Amino acid sequence: MKIAKQTLEEGAKDILVRIGEEEANAQRCAEILVNADMRGISTHGVNLLRMISNRVAAKMLQLPSYISIVEEQNGTLVCDGHNGLGQVGAFRCTEHALEKAKKYGLSMVLLRSTNNIGALGYYSSWAAKKGIILVVMTNGNPSMAPFGGAEPFLGSNPISIGIPVQGEKPVFLDMSSSVVARGKIRLAALRGEPIPEGWALDENGEPTTDPKKALKGCLLPLGGPKGSGLAMIVDILSGILSGSQYSRRIKSFHTLEGPTGVGACFVGIDPSRFMLYDKFTALVEEYIQEMKSIKKQKGVKEILAPGELELLKEEKSKIEGVEVPDEVVHELNKLLKNLGSGGI
Repeated sequence: MKIAKQTLEEGAKDILVRIGEEEANAQRCAEILVNADMRGISTHGVNLLRMISNRVAAKMLQLPSYISIVEEQNGTLVCDGHNGLGQVGAFRCTEHALEKAKKYGLSMVLLRSTNNIGALGYYSSWAAKKGIILVVMTNGNPSMAPFGGAEPFLGSNPISIGIPVQGEKPVFLDMSSSVVARGKIRLAALRGEPIPEGWALDENGEPTTDPKKALKGCLLPLGGPKGSGLAMIVDILSGILSGSQYSRRIKSFHTLEGPTGVGACFVGIDPSRFMLYDKFTALVEEYIQEMKSIKKQKGVKEILAPGELELLKEEKSKIEGVEVPDEVVHELNKLLKNLGSGGI
């Protein structure tokens, strides 16, 4: 089903306000969720509103969200998300990282005691449009086996890096440490569809294409030891260093086990401290065009830069409407009705 961006944002904001979020926070969170759907990342989009609502009702997520400063020294900052919306905490930390990067050249902001912060590419691309390179990472509850393991120990622990480019479209990498995000397996289970081989193991440590068995088992790391190592580093910087939870100490956002204890890390870099800003962005643009001009494999029409496919989908969504799975729209309308509001 395709829904107009504004309609979807208004519906998402309405839900968030009705369950206790402050209006400005609800607007920002709704924008972040809908942006994920616009970019084709439906696992991190409005689908999360059901989990948010359930956690608020169970008093396992605190609304309205607020963020406090724990410690601040020049270019570094530690914030506490007080178990509020991850999107609200992450966006505020992104703003802090930009402010400090512009002032000091480099910044590092840590966020503790938050929840699922959504698609990381939103923050890194937003910062890049403001002229700052941003590295964002966050940890999650155990869903992935370390390389050689047969049970969950690491989260899918994603990382995103956004880089300013001459023009309006930044370059941004946004990837999980696992072969695939766990949300894609949840959607496959919801739709009754099999998953590809190599995505996951069942609870006995055996490969499976059954999403329900995969959800009882674990994901596999991207590139074997490479994804496993990356997930560990993200967990240490986001969880241990921030004073938040990590590995098996993190609770799932999708089940009512208690506060998740998610942590996140934001590193800001002002490229103008290293060379003239316009020269840097022009060189990055030149670099991309040179890459696109090389000989292509058979059947390949175009070589895309990181984030380019998502930005193309976002532009298409603005014109044609945001594509949202029918089952998700059904659940959101049911939620809105239960909260005393009209449907999307």
